[in-house]
Amino acid sequence: MLKTPFRTSGLWPALLLWTLGTALPAGAAQENQAVIALLKSAIEEFSAGRPEQAASALERGLRIEPNNAILWHYLGQTRLHQGHYQEAGSLAAKSNTLIGDNDALRARNIWLIAAARQAAAGQNRTPSAIDDGQAALQQRLDEETERRRQAEAEIAALRERLEQAQCTTASQAPMPSGTPGQSRPERAPADMQDAALGLAHEQNAPSVPTSHWPPVGKCRIWFPDRPPGQQPPPGDCRTLKRQLPAGAWLVGS
Repeated sequence: MLKTPFRTSGLWPALLLWTLGTALPAGAAQENQAVIALLKSAIEEFSAGRPEQAASALERGLRIEPNNAILWHYLGQTRLHQGHYQEAGSLAAKSNTLIGDNDALRARNIWLIAAARQAAAGQNRTPSAIDDGQAALQQRLDEETERRRQAEAEIAALRERLEQAQCTTASQAPMPSGTPGQSRPERAPADMQDAALGLAHEQNAPSVPTSHWPPVGKCRIWFPDRPPGQQPPPGDCRTLKRQLPAGAWLVGS
């Protein structure tokens, strides 16, 4: 299986340099010059982009000093960079068993184990699982889009029906004469002569509520200064025309 390198190259050499002052017990420097030389070699190889050679140098150091927690840790970092995530976590755990009271190194081991687990989890997520997740999200998006499209279509249909109903109501409702843009009730041919009698008054008639407009063929006297409920009842247009008081209006067909 192809391994994906974990990007730790910028951190690894600096941490190894930090170990040179702390890796060895006090007074043991002369006895472990070979380990120090191998650490330096590992730094150079890793910095040059040769992690295999760096790992080889660290493994040689561990053959000399198998209980060196520092070497186990940085070998784990090297394996992490190479994509061997399970081995990297195991090497960090091994380092923790030999660490003693080195809290700084313990913290780095904890980080290394967590990074190895995270990288392994991402590696084990197969393309099919990723595709399935994306397909499920796409399906949900498509369903939500369709639901909203249908809702918008229903709203548009309801709005159109409401506008049609409003237009029908406006065209059917009788309105006072003289109001621009509004139709008047149709008149039967027999009523045309009677309607002509009140034409002069209708041209300037006041606004009369629809509910108080006289029936087709009838007229009514309308006093502008009276409330609608106190107006005289409808009657014959000819008769009311003769009885029309001053200041009143004759409205009707």
